Amino acid sequence: MPEYLYDRPSTDRLDLFLSRAHPELTRSQAKSLIQKGQVFVNNEPNRTPSSQIRQGDVIRLQVATQDVQHAIIPIIYEDSEMFIVEKPAGLVVHRSSGSHTTSVIDSMIHEFPEIGLIGDSKRPGVVHRLDRDTSGLLAIARSDFGQLDLKEQWKNRETTKTYVAIVSGVPEVASAEIDAPIGISSRDPRKRTIVADTDPDRRSALSSYLTIETFSDQAAVLEVSIYTGRTHQIRVHLQGIGHPILGDELYGTSSELIPRQALHASVLGLKLPSTHEFREFHSPLPKDMQDCISALRQMFGTSI
Repeated sequence: MPEYLYDRPSTDRLDLFLSRAHPELTRSQAKSLIQKGQVFVNNEPNRTPSSQIRQGDVIRLQVATQDVQHAIIPIIYEDSEMFIVEKPAGLVVHRSSGSHTTSVIDSMIHEFPEIGLIGDSKRPGVVHRLDRDTSGLLAIARSDFGQLDLKEQWKNRETTKTYVAIVSGVPEVASAEIDAPIGISSRDPRKRTIVADTDPDRRSALSSYLTIETFSDQAAVLEVSIYTGRTHQIRVHLQGIGHPILGDELYGTSSELIPRQALHASVLGLKLPSTHEFREFHSPLPKDMQDCISALRQMFGTSI
């Protein structure tokens, strides 16, 4: 945690000192941190923004959780309102209550404390999600304005989202649209499933895919675009057409070729909140998916 020794002979207000020590924080944000008990003076929480600090005082800012090990999150774009990061597989976007597992948000707050001050206190900075074992591009808000703007884009479906998936088998049709509503499985509450158009709890879900490469009749690489953002949407839709994602134990079976579902968020397009310029970001396939494709080529040959 950031720690400072106050060595000036004159006193200073705690909130003013904190906002100067962290230029990315406004004075109101510094005040909020203090009132939440996240600022310690001489190892004691100080909740009074106007309190005076004196020469020799040690001030410590505690924003990120101390009981987790933070991951290194690659940042491919940042400005005053947002980040675009590459989420590694195996990492949740945000922790559930009581969990001691690290998350993308924990790790980002560790590096950028201002994220912890915005939006929902339980999910600061969160605009959208990727499943734990899905890798790829993720937008994170850096300010209240950034979060509101990005959430509005997601709500209005103004963003573009494209994934790469390696699936079992080869679709009969090289490209197609999948328009199938999704609901919670009655057999397993962890899962989603395609439901009837008459299901009262259905959520509309629209995806499309394009076959990029095939390996005999054993597997295929698909480029998948989604136009809605339902939980597990791609995984459910691909299972629904008979081609579950390799390594997806929840909707298919495990694979010796990859230890997690072979799904990567490769393209994310959105308007930058700061300028409203539309930008498209790209992320290459991670090594585990590259290795999986190489193994399939060696085993079955390839057709593009």
